[in-house]
Amino acid sequence: MIEFDRVSFSYGARRILKDVSFSINAHERVAILGESGGGKTTVLKLTLGLINPDAGRILIDEVKINDKTEDELRPIRMKFSVVFQEGALFDSLSVKENVAFYLREYTRMSEQEIDERVKELLRMVGLEYAVEMIPEELSGGMHRRVSIARLLAAFESKMFLYDEPTSGLDPANSDIICGLIHDLSKNGKGFVMITQKVTDAIKVADRFIVLKEGMIIFDGQKEQFIGSTLPELQVFLSELSLVLKSRSCIGS
Repeated sequence: MIEFDRVSFSYGARRILKDVSFSINAHERVAILGESGGGKTTVLKLTLGLINPDAGRILIDEVKINDKTEDELRPIRMKFSVVFQEGALFDSLSVKENVAFYLREYTRMSEQEIDERVKELLRMVGLEYAVEMIPEELSGGMHRRVSIARLLAAFESKMFLYDEPTSGLDPANSDIICGLIHDLSKNGKGFVMITQKVTDAIKVADRFIVLKEGMIIFDGQKEQFIGSTLPELQVFLSELSLVLKSRSCIGS
């Protein structure tokens, strides 16, 4: 579904990606890891056509998206449900009205049907009790879950894209978001998860792509990632090892 073919991108003189190539099928559960500023979110923006590469090709379902107009990109972007780190809820609207927004804009559902659908979606993300709350009353984890519910209301996409979905969240809320990501992929709909938190990626992803200095230094399955001896991966694996040891000590 997503294919990068020797893609390069720079912000001015600063190189972000260099000759990056990979392909991801719609059913795969993929985590893209890397240091801050290492090009992870740039991959997501390129996938959606929000920015254009300096070189190389980007294909979505075998259609090259380089230099397409906004009108041409619209049906391509609708193949994805995107959860950005900020959440981007409407501040002046309640949780109910945020989730109902796209239903009112793009469907012919009655108000009763919209109410039932909103309740169903909020139940899916465990927030049916927050229906009348406004965004400023929500915790970070709740904010992300409402964002996911609103995306589910918008349209039926082929794949999820998550931009740092657990960034800034405490462990309990991170676990809730990871559980939701896992549950939403049970029907065969895959995802790409952009993250620095390897402990969260391990919970949900099957395949790992690691970026460093604008290049892919690892692309493989979870078992290969965990067992890797590449020196460049040790910063991620040491974090994972510390968490596993901590949990072992708590349980002993």
